[in-house]
Amino acid sequence: MNLDLSLVNILILFGAVQGLTFAVVLFASKRHPGAVYLGLAVLALVYNGLETFNWSSNLEKHTAFFDYYPFVLIFLVGPSFYLYQLSLLSENPLSRRQKLWIYSTFIFQFCYLTICWFTYFLVGIGLTGLRPGLTLAGQFYAQYSEPLSVLVYLFFTGLSLREFYKLPPRSEIEKRNREKGKMVRAWVKQILVFQIILALVWTATLVVSYSGVWPFTWSEYYPVEILLVLFLYWIAIAGYLKIRSITIEPKRKRNLADREVFEGNEKSPQMILLQNAMESDQLYRNPELSLASLSEKIEVPVKQISKTLNQEAGMNFNDFVNSYRVEAFCGELKKPENNNLTLLGIASTCGFNSSATFQRAFKKFKGVTPGVYFQRREEMGESGR
Repeated sequence: MNLDLSLVNILILFGAVQGLTFAVVLFASKRHPGAVYLGLAVLALVYNGLETFNWSSNLEKHTAFFDYYPFVLIFLVGPSFYLYQLSLLSENPLSRRQKLWIYSTFIFQFCYLTICWFTYFLVGIGLTGLRPGLTLAGQFYAQYSEPLSVLVYLFFTGLSLREFYKLPPRSEIEKRNREKGKMVRAWVKQILVFQIILALVWTATLVVSYSGVWPFTWSEYYPVEILLVLFLYWIAIAGYLKIRSITIEPKRKRNLADREVFEGNEKSPQMILLQNAMESDQLYRNPELSLASLSEKIEVPVKQISKTLNQEAGMNFNDFVNSYRVEAFCGELKKPENNNLTLLGIASTCGFNSSATFQRAFKKFKGVTPGVYFQRREEMGESGR
């Protein structure tokens, strides 16, 4: 094996390893807002760095690992930076559907290649004769993927810039500590500077690659790859310090189903509407209930609902609704007519649409799993089952 372990290639490899370590730290971080999104962006850049090392060091002659899903993870970079910024600066969480739309190009690229490889497998074992069409599909993918990746990155970098200057300094962190709020915006600004530099260098690289006017013997992709590696070195050091200093302190969990939660405190009209929607109308029993549909029902803007819950209840929309569902479950558990239902069956009547969500929410508000809670009630002779 004739590997080219030049200084540049060693720097690329070490940068990728350092970035990978930092990505693991981010995925394990619970208190840094949007850590998972920054982790996805860093992971995509790590993959890109390893891919660069693969072809630059002549390792590609011995492995085809990076040939299976080219131009897939790179589509995570722009969207992930954008979502990370929103997590730090915005108080309104995006819905699952909005996040899926933001990652739609990544999902499309992954599914496209997966279908191609599956079809290729079928051709290989003789179950289909689609080889010409498969070849055309692969050629089409190779032609559009790189320009599209640049366009997607530019689009989300533009959105990041717009949101940065449009959003006022109103994040949860900034409300609690003005100095920490300045630190948040300064940190976001530093990442935006890198995004803009990368946008310029990446676009120039694409133009040079397609025009064929590169005058040097070394690859025209080296400048952008070196930039990405330098960013990985920087983000692994600076980012580690930031995730330790920019955190959201855990709030004391409250159960809004308990009417004594706000005893002695004056409720806002919006809070009264929200509680009435849960306690009188029992909207929490609708498993499809969303922040938007609740907003439409009680005629209070989405932004105002989030703000009210955050300030007066100390929790987000999902926890607010799930707290009522948990209490409803405990109430339904006492009824003899539910003896023939499973715990999950009872939970579904209370608005939970998945076992994982039910288990997680119940333990958050009761401190134990539903099974343990039920067993304790039976031991105390309180169960109606």
